[in-house]
Amino acid sequence: MSLLYEMEELVPLVAKLSEKYTSKESTSVSYETARQLMEAVMYCMNECASDQTLVSSQRLSAAEAYKYGYEALIQKVKRTQAAYNEMIVDFCGYGNRNYEATVEKAIPGFFLYYNAQFAPQETIITMDYPTICPVTGKSGIDAIETYVKYISFEQKFMGAFQRQYIYEVLGRDHADHKNGFDNICRVILRYVLGHLLIKKGFREEVSEQDYEKLCDLVISSSEQQLREVFIGLLEQLVNEKYDADMGMRDYLACDLDDLVVEMQNAAEHDVMQQVIVL
Repeated sequence: MSLLYEMEELVPLVAKLSEKYTSKESTSVSYETARQLMEAVMYCMNECASDQTLVSSQRLSAAEAYKYGYEALIQKVKRTQAAYNEMIVDFCGYGNRNYEATVEKAIPGFFLYYNAQFAPQETIITMDYPTICPVTGKSGIDAIETYVKYISFEQKFMGAFQRQYIYEVLGRDHADHKNGFDNICRVILRYVLGHLLIKKGFREEVSEQDYEKLCDLVISSSEQQLREVFIGLLEQLVNEKYDADMGMRDYLACDLDDLVVEMQNAAEHDVMQQVIVL
C-alpha cells in the first residue's frame, strides 16, 4: 500500500526531527541536513507502507505513519542483527579474503554506525562481496536485511559439504581464489549441477569424456529445456538435502539464466571448463 502525503504534512515532521538532531539548540539546519532528514522521514513512512500489519483501512496521518514506520524499522534492525548473529557462528569464508572481510568486518560495522533515527536511508557499507542475486533498489536496513539473508542462504548451501571439499573445488576453479572478488557459492552450485546433469558422483574422478558428455547434453538442448532441467535438479537437491528451503532455491536459481547462456557458448567453443568445474 502506498502512503502519499503533501509537503505541508511532512515539513512539521522534519522540523521535529531537526530539533532532535540539534538537541533543541536550533531549528535551523543546512540544506544538506534538511534533505537528509526529509529522506529519513520518508524512509520510515515507506517502512509503514510496506508493512500491511501497520496500515489500517483508514488513512493514517503523516505523524502516525512516521511513528509506526520508525517502530517497524527498529524491529527490522533487531531481526536482521539476530539473523546475522545466528549466521556468523558457523560462518566460513573458505579463504576468500573479500568474503571474510565483508561478512566479518563490514556488516558488523553497519550495525555499529547505522543511525536509524537521522539517516535510516544510508547503507553505510558497499557490500563488496557480490551475491548471486544482486541487492538492487534498496538502501539502509532494507538492503542489509536482504544481503544477510542471501549470505545465509549461501552458507547453508555450502555448509552441507565438507570444508576441505569446497577448498578443493575453488582451487580447481581458480588458483588464486583467496584473492578473488567473485561469488564463490556460484562456483560450488555450478559444480553440483554439472555433476547432477551428467549423473556423476561428486567424489568420482573426472575425465575429458565427462566434459564432452556435458557439452553434448547442452548442444542437444534448447535454452528453455536446459533451464527446466536445472530447475528440476535444483528442486530435487533442495528437497532432499535442505529441508525444501524454497527461499534458498529461489536465491540459487538466480544464477540459472546466466549459467545456461554461458554453457551454450562454452559448448559451442569447447571451453566448458571455463564455466563449470567438474
